[in-house]
Amino acid sequence: MMNRFSSLGLLLIIFLISCTERFVVPSDIDSNDSGQFGAGDTTFLQISPLWDNSFGLEQPEEISIAQDGRIFVADKGNNSILVFDQNGNRPDGFEGLRNLVDSDQDDFSPIDVDVDKKMNVFFIDGSQRIFVWNQYWNEIGINKIMVSATFIHAQTGADTTAIAGTDLWLSLLNDNNWGIVEGALSSDQALIDSLMQPHLFYDGKNEMNIYLDNFYQADSSKFTALTTPADNENMVFVTDSYGGFNNQYRIVQVDFKRSLLLELKSGDLVWAYRGQFGGTVKGFGTGAGTVNQPLSIDVDYQGNLYYTQVGNYFPVHMIYPNLSGDFAVYTSGFQPEADDIMDPSWFSNASDIALDDNKNIYVVDDVHSDVTVFNSQGDFFKKAGYGQDSLKLMMEPCAVAVDQRGVLYVCDRGSGSIYRYQLSNSLDEDITPED
Repeated sequence: MMNRFSSLGLLLIIFLISCTERFVVPSDIDSNDSGQFGAGDTTFLQISPLWDNSFGLEQPEEISIAQDGRIFVADKGNNSILVFDQNGNRPDGFEGLRNLVDSDQDDFSPIDVDVDKKMNVFFIDGSQRIFVWNQYWNEIGINKIMVSATFIHAQTGADTTAIAGTDLWLSLLNDNNWGIVEGALSSDQALIDSLMQPHLFYDGKNEMNIYLDNFYQADSSKFTALTTPADNENMVFVTDSYGGFNNQYRIVQVDFKRSLLLELKSGDLVWAYRGQFGGTVKGFGTGAGTVNQPLSIDVDYQGNLYYTQVGNYFPVHMIYPNLSGDFAVYTSGFQPEADDIMDPSWFSNASDIALDDNKNIYVVDDVHSDVTVFNSQGDFFKKAGYGQDSLKLMMEPCAVAVDQRGVLYVCDRGSGSIYRYQLSNSLDEDITPED
């Protein structure tokens, strides 16, 4: 079944959806500022209860916290993204992230997950692919999808018709000189279901991505981590640890490109996007701000990138963008011998990194079995992951995230659990520390 819009009405709607944000993040989460570290801070205490297999966890590998406070866990043992609220309850509506399979119906084991402002849940499996599932679409529902349209050129008035999914369609949809004046919508359920379910967002084997990524082997990339900028909604970053003869260790920017126009059951029109290779942000090297066998990545609200790696010589890096030219050029923000965080002696294997709202830095070491905490300047602050008599609490911690209350969530691969910690002088009344 097809419907057609009037030319003027559709043109106006297209303009509106390109300039406004439809989704409003819920406002009922605790948003107390954790603040900068100070002399009065004491120690990180474990919060009970421990989230373990009784919470459905098997092999938690990575963790991310969305703007609404929900915790997303990439669990390799479950082949699932598990979702919790801040009390450890499992909210409804996320069943589509369980028992993941790819387009060939092969089991999919996620190794990292992150959530952007549009409530796109991105995840990877260690290959050259990025997958996505949209929470908002699943809450509201998709009514119809535009399958063809007539485009008109803003300057010349020339018009042409394109079919969704073709090269012409994608080119016109992403060219600001062309606008849609008339379109045909389909209610084909199979097409709708394909977008409601987890689906492919980026594939390094795509012909266009191979063409754009001509200095490397995009089809052989091994993405080890990903992150989504807090304020820039048009890209994601991934770490590539393929290696090979040309030392393909790098940070890759993947750009959003419009691919479809959806009519939601609310009546709103929204864009669906696909990922396209945007560039290599940083490549191989052994100095400050270069990449050598990367393991994890995070980004702060200013667009600075933080990552960990196992190659020589520095386990933890921060690079910041210079936006004065035609494209961003990234420079090292920390320097050896000047900033504590650049001292390799702090770490044996820095497996993950996370930032809080104040740019304080949390680094997990799965060999030391702890979290090392630095302030925003890279100065050492404190360790987390120890109990009474300085006994280690975790076996093999592999990932960390921090919520807006300053609570640390640490995935422990060794015990199949998630530990939570908070500074003892900032514990809320509803948070119970371990005895």
